[in-house]
Amino acid sequence: MATREGGSFLADRVPFPMTAAQSLSWDLGSELAERKPECARLERADCGCSATVFEATPNTVIARFRTAVGRERFFGLATADLRETLADLPPEWRVDYADI
Repeated sequence: MATREGGSFLADRVPFPMTAAQSLSWDLGSELAERKPECARLERADCGCSATVFEATPNTVIARFRTAVGRERFFGLATADLRETLADLPPEWRVDYADI
């Protein structure tokens, strides 16, 4: 039950569709985020959340979603899905920069 509630919480807050994302372990996500170049940063002021995106491969990105209290979740996404997300970004999200 906690997983379902947690999924709903995230689905309402992340800038990308959860159906396009593959959840990654914190260990794997944080290791990749340390080694890969950052390519986009998004912020959502109304809830204090942020998403930082790292280029994993030419066709794949790793997104780190951080809550206002500093909890992190990592997701793998196709680069094409991220580009679609940036083009149709919900109004509560602001793009600090995107080089993707």
